[in-house]
Amino acid sequence: MRTGENENAETGGPQAEGSGRERVVIGLISDPDLPELVAQQLADDLPKALADRVSDRVRWQVELTAEPFEAMAPDFDRLIDKARERVRNTNWDFAVCITDVPVRSDNRFVLADVSGKDGVTLISLPALGGLRLRQRARDTVVPIIDFLATKIPRPDGRRSPDVPRLDRSFLEMGHSTSVRKPDDGDVTVEIVRKTGSGIIRLLAGMVRANRPWQLVLGLSTALAGSLAGVAFGLLYSSIWQLATALSPLRMIGVILVAIAALSTWIIAGHSLWERRTLPGGRRSSGTGLRNAGTILTVTLGTVAFFLSLVLLASAAAALIIPPDFLAQNLGRPADWQDYLSVAMMASVLGTVAGAVGSGLEDDQTVRRATYGYREQERWREVTRKGHTGGGEDPQR
Repeated sequence: MRTGENENAETGGPQAEGSGRERVVIGLISDPDLPELVAQQLADDLPKALADRVSDRVRWQVELTAEPFEAMAPDFDRLIDKARERVRNTNWDFAVCITDVPVRSDNRFVLADVSGKDGVTLISLPALGGLRLRQRARDTVVPIIDFLATKIPRPDGRRSPDVPRLDRSFLEMGHSTSVRKPDDGDVTVEIVRKTGSGIIRLLAGMVRANRPWQLVLGLSTALAGSLAGVAFGLLYSSIWQLATALSPLRMIGVILVAIAALSTWIIAGHSLWERRTLPGGRRSSGTGLRNAGTILTVTLGTVAFFLSLVLLASAAAALIIPPDFLAQNLGRPADWQDYLSVAMMASVLGTVAGAVGSGLEDDQTVRRATYGYREQERWREVTRKGHTGGGEDPQR
C-alpha cells in the first residue's frame, strides 16, 4: 500500500495519510479507442466499488494511462509480459491492463490473466461482449482486486478469496466463465470463457471494438456516390412507379441484395478477407475468427449506412415531391407508404452507387473506417513482417 503525506524515508514502510487511512493505488493501462473509454469509466467506479467489497479502511486511488501495448515493451511477445514490464517502475500497488486483443489459451478465450506475484492483471475486452461493457468490466476487475489484495485489512476480519472462492464469485454474478490455474508459472490464475456462448460474446466484443456505425462517415467517396444515387432515385418518376409497384417481399429482397453488394465490395475490393497463409509464407492463427468479425462489422456498418440513406431520402422526398405530383405519376392517391417505398428504392440505388464509390477508396482509408485501433495496428504489423519475412503471427 502506498501512503500520502509524511512518508518515512528511513524505513520505507507504509505511512498513514492525514485522514489516518493508507492509500492503495491502482493503475489502469489501456489501448487507445474503446479500451481507453472503458478505463475512464472504471476510474470513476472502482473507488466506491472496492470500498464496498474489499475494505473502506484504505483510500482507493486510480491512475489512468492510455498507450499502445506495442509501445510498452516491444521486445516481449506475450501481452501479460508487456504489461508487467510497463508497470515495473511505477508506484502502483495493482495494475490492470485493458486491451481489445482477443486472447486464447488451450483453444479457450481468456477474459483475464492474473499475476499475483506482481499484482498485474490483463483484461481482454472482447471477451466481455458487446453490451454493458462498463458494468461487466467493473464486475470483472473488482473480484480480481479482492483476490490480489491479500495484505489489505478487511472490516469483518475475512481474508481475500482463494481460487475456488474467486471462481464462485464470478458464477454468482452470472459470468459464463471458469477460473483455473494455468501451466504458465508467471500467471497465478486465468479466467476463461466457457465454450459455446463464449465465442458469440467474443465476436460481439470484437465488432463493438471496431465501431461499425462509423463506417457511414469513414468512406467519403462511397458516401458521395451514394448521395448521387439517392438523388437520381428521387428525381425520376419511373423510379417512383417501380418502387410503389414492388411487393414488400420483393422490396426486402432488393434491399438485401444491395447491402450484400456493398459489403462484398468493401471486403473483397480492399483485401479485408484474411488468408491463413500470410505474406512471407507465415501461418496466421485465429484467421477464421477475425474473418467472422470482419463480416459482421462490415455488414452491420453497411446496414447502418443504408438506414442513414433511408432517413435522408425520406426527408428529401417529403420536401421535394408534392403529394399531388406523386399521385399524378402513380395514377392514384399517394400516402406515407408510397413515400417510404420511394425513399427505400432511392436508398437501394444509393447503396449500389456507394459500392462502386468504395472501390475508389484506398485500402488504408477503408481499414480506418472498418477497424478499431488495435486491428489497424495488427494489419500494419502483418504487412511489415510480410516484407521482412517475419515469423508466425502471435496470438498472445
